[in-house]
Amino acid sequence: MKPLHKTAGSIRLLLQRSYTAILLSLTIPLAVTLVLLLVFVHQYNGVIARISCAADAQQLLEQTLPGEIWDVISGRTDFANGTQYALLSQLDGMLAEMQQTSSEEQQTYLNAAVRAVDTLYAYIDALGEQTANGAAVSRNESLYQEITSVTGLTADMLDQYSVSAISQMAALNRRISGLTLLLAAVTLLAVVSAAGAAVRTYRHVEHAIHGPILRMERMASRIAKGDWNARLPAPAVAELYPLAADLNRMAEQLERLIEGQIEQEKTLKKAELRALQAQITPHFVYNTLETIIWLAEEENTRAVVDVTMAFTDFLRISLSGGQDFISVEKEEQHVRSYLLIQSVRYGSIMRYTIDIDPALADKRMLKLMLQPLVENAIYHGIKNKRGRGLLRITGRQENDWMVFTVADDGIGMSSKELHALRERMERTDGTGGYGLRNITQRLRLYGGRGLDIQSEPNRGTTVRFALPCIPEPERKDH
Repeated sequence: MKPLHKTAGSIRLLLQRSYTAILLSLTIPLAVTLVLLLVFVHQYNGVIARISCAADAQQLLEQTLPGEIWDVISGRTDFANGTQYALLSQLDGMLAEMQQTSSEEQQTYLNAAVRAVDTLYAYIDALGEQTANGAAVSRNESLYQEITSVTGLTADMLDQYSVSAISQMAALNRRISGLTLLLAAVTLLAVVSAAGAAVRTYRHVEHAIHGPILRMERMASRIAKGDWNARLPAPAVAELYPLAADLNRMAEQLERLIEGQIEQEKTLKKAELRALQAQITPHFVYNTLETIIWLAEEENTRAVVDVTMAFTDFLRISLSGGQDFISVEKEEQHVRSYLLIQSVRYGSIMRYTIDIDPALADKRMLKLMLQPLVENAIYHGIKNKRGRGLLRITGRQENDWMVFTVADDGIGMSSKELHALRERMERTDGTGGYGLRNITQRLRLYGGRGLDIQSEPNRGTTVRFALPCIPEPERKDH
């Protein structure tokens, strides 16, 4: 494989530059135009607020204040209890608020209005003196005319102020409209620029990344089909070079190992398991033959026939033409044959029940799974129990699984003994009991669930395992 050139580009750097360019092209123009737009909108809202304030002030000057003064002159309201000074103070506040944000031209109208309000203060002070001295009504009415003249003049100043503010608002509105159009244009330009940068980045990335990854995918597909000569050329970007090199090394190792060591290991594993399977029952064969001889010596012809037939079925199903899978029906027959033989030897201390769902009869399962568990239950559970023990064998379908249980009410195990047994089942160094470990390994090798063992001292042991439901293949008539 050719070494990577120093000029090979970094896709990470390319993406960083592209994303930075896209981000800046989108954010900077939009941020500037949005800030300007917010400034103009703020000014526009300020003008509207000032116009509204001027309108309120005009209403106060033209209606509220003259009405209050007339009530004083006509005697309906005592001068001391009138609100004329409060209205003037409110008017001062309005004018002061408008002065803070008004233009130079608008300040001229507001200054004139402020001077007019000062004149109103003087007139109202004079009205207070005349009222206190009991002046003639005609003099108060004459003063009222002066006050209304000043309020009208002040209202005119505020009206001129409003006209100027409206003109200012119109100018701001034109600016906002123009800025809105500019914002739309800038947004469109930014989007176009970002889209162009994205397209360029996409093309570059597609050429630099998609192509090599596609070649890696094709290489993996070729390896999966058994083509161990598949290799990858050096990619154009630095980030993909280690991956391509690792894939090439992996292909070389697979070529050397998969067809040799791994396949050989599988073959040895299956041979070992079958050898272990063959070691489960030799002592049982000897004991069965001795039982048949003993029955013959006792001249129990019927028992000799039954045990011999059961033993024949037991051996025939055990061999099964070298097949690993048999029907559940045959597995049940196998364990029944075994129990029939054992009941001759241990009938006085053992009784048993077999309850396997008939619907499972035509399903396929690993052979010789139940018999080793039954044997284990007899020799390590029931045989060491005082009195007669009960052995229960069940089989049920749960969803897509067949679940089998072998339970006894023998001596059971303590938690410490159960833990030690589970550890022995997991050993791979050849030590520990063959039976349970062999079943566990076969279950895992053929896709089943491992053994689940539960036990309590003097209450017995329950062993469960599960296998996927596999229908028995249809037999072809010859």
